[in-house]
Amino acid sequence: MGMKKSHTVKALFHRFALSLVVLLGVAILVPILLQTTAVNMGIATRANQSELQVREIIPTLTVAPDVTKVVLPQGCRYLILDKNFNELYSNMAADEKEDALSYAKGEYINQGSKRQYVLVVRDNELCVLQYFIGSQFTVSWLPDFFPSPDTLMLVLIVVNSLLVITLLTARFAKIFRKQLRPLMEATKEISEQNLDFDVGHSNIKEFEDVLCSFSSMKDNLKSSLEKQWNAEKLQREQIAALAHDLKTPLTVIQGNADLISETELNKEQRLYVEYISSSSEQMRLYIRTLIDISRAATGYQLHMEDIDLPAYVEQLRGQIDALCQTKKIGLQVEIEHLPAVLPADKLLLERAIMNIVNNALDYSPQDSPILISMTGDKGSLTISVTDAGPGFSQEDLLHAEEQFYMADRSRSSNLHFGMGLFITKSIVQQHGGQLILSNSEKTGGAQVTISIPY
Repeated sequence: MGMKKSHTVKALFHRFALSLVVLLGVAILVPILLQTTAVNMGIATRANQSELQVREIIPTLTVAPDVTKVVLPQGCRYLILDKNFNELYSNMAADEKEDALSYAKGEYINQGSKRQYVLVVRDNELCVLQYFIGSQFTVSWLPDFFPSPDTLMLVLIVVNSLLVITLLTARFAKIFRKQLRPLMEATKEISEQNLDFDVGHSNIKEFEDVLCSFSSMKDNLKSSLEKQWNAEKLQREQIAALAHDLKTPLTVIQGNADLISETELNKEQRLYVEYISSSSEQMRLYIRTLIDISRAATGYQLHMEDIDLPAYVEQLRGQIDALCQTKKIGLQVEIEHLPAVLPADKLLLERAIMNIVNNALDYSPQDSPILISMTGDKGSLTISVTDAGPGFSQEDLLHAEEQFYMADRSRSSNLHFGMGLFITKSIVQQHGGQLILSNSEKTGGAQVTISIPY
């Protein structure tokens, strides 16, 4: 399983880390370059430009007759006080005046604000000049739509960084999902017991090693199961052949026993002949069971035909009613929305239904009813048979469909050999349906449901 080019998980993570560092650097550098360009184009000022301008204008403010006539730097405001710190005039806001007055008295504590003050001593008054540290827009309308250039730069850095992290993570996650897909597909196929598939490839070395192990395991498992299936198939064929071969000597035994019974026999001899005949009949039943096991395990050969369902149901109803009368069991039948035609193997479907009915009759107390419901709905024919017996135990619900499973004696017939529901399930599944076991809330007995699509 050679690959053109492979990478280790470590190499991919190094690549991810390097890409993240480079792209985050670009995400930070671009806003800085944009701000620098804006400063060079005169759209924004430098961060310390106001401070430099204020330092240059202090000598002028010191000797100027009227502060209001001096052209102050952009964003600068003033507070003019007399020598007793009383306000003479100002263009500051109220909270700014308080800070400016505190600064003039030497009581102001700067707590990291961008707002800065400088005290200019004039002849008969004090001038407190306020300015800001940080870049400012020089175009008058820009502050109405955008924060300061410094804030805008920080916002762009954060947004760009988040965008880079999100996109880069999504890209590498997509790469890992793509490389993991063959592994997930392989595990899904194996979990569904499908071993006839080709294991995919991955460009990641560690994933490729796991896929190689999966491929080897799949091939070994397939080989082992094929040997097991072939052995089981051969065993079933041998059982079926042996069962058919036993018919001939059994027929000879039964025929000779019949001939002997026609001769003059004393009481003891006739008893022996009856033993031979009853044992031959029991052996015939065993042989038929062996043949059923073989057919159910390998699958019956279906002879599909379009069954006239209403007529077919009436025929079954007559058979079931006759059995119920023989065993003194009541019968309640509910029929709703039956389709006119059902594609199925008529004889095998009848056998599956009658298996369930016979089980229900065996487990039902005398004079109790069995309930049979037949409903056609949403493209499926549902046939449900409910008895009033002891119902299924939890172990029955788990294992009753398995071949040779027999419940306790209270719910078992010695003649069933644990094959009834196994054969029924095999027939139903070959028709594309399913067999459902449960206990009825209405009667407390067992409820067996067949669902077959039409």
